[in-house]
Amino acid sequence: MKIEARITSIVGGEKLKAYASVLIENSFLVKGIKVVDGSNGRFAAMPSRRTRKGEYADICFPITKELRKEIEREVLETYAKKVEEM
Repeated sequence: MKIEARITSIVGGEKLKAYASVLIENSFLVKGIKVVDGSNGRFAAMPSRRTRKGEYADICFPITKELRKEIEREVLETYAKKVEEM
């Protein structure tokens, strides 16, 4: 499966590092993916919104573990390259 990641903005906050978008098979675009430094390392968080209860729920997410890993790998590699260029 062809997945292309693009870093849309570098934030440089304490935990939130950047925003990214992912193009899947030149057919489906996902915007608003966050690059986050968590307690267990850096990860890619899917777009989410606040519910009426004040919690956050993903609005877009991969169904399989394999696809989630592939998207995360592509986003994190693209982020690392972008940071190196800066």
